[in-house]
Amino acid sequence: MAPNLLESARRYFGQSILPFPFVCDPDKRLYAVYGLGDRRALEATRTAVVSFAHAFTHGDSVNQVRGAWFDVMNRNFLRRLHHHAMTAHEQGIFLIDKEGVIRHLTVVGPIDPVPGGADLADLARTYCAGTPVSA
Repeated sequence: MAPNLLESARRYFGQSILPFPFVCDPDKRLYAVYGLGDRRALEATRTAVVSFAHAFTHGDSVNQVRGAWFDVMNRNFLRRLHHHAMTAHEQGIFLIDKEGVIRHLTVVGPIDPVPGGADLADLARTYCAGTPVSA
């Protein structure tokens, strides 16, 4: 789930087939439903500076410029500009069992590191071990 417009997400991912469902939530209604907050303008400014600096110093400037280009070329440019300047949404990593039940939620800030694969596997073993599966 991301606060993207559908057209922008389609252009960004191109022909890539994602190995997971991706939900566009430009009005951030699902963010609220799942308890993810907005850290507002001060955090948004910090996030923008840190993320651009990191991208350009770690060789990821192509994706950063690509994302900015999609925002500029988007017909909802003013809406997107307001979004980037005034919002800094928390990220949620949801551990969902085979029955579709959320077993665990990890919330991190907009540019905080997310748990790695080993940590996620440990969470799955802890929260989903022995979860019954319907036939």
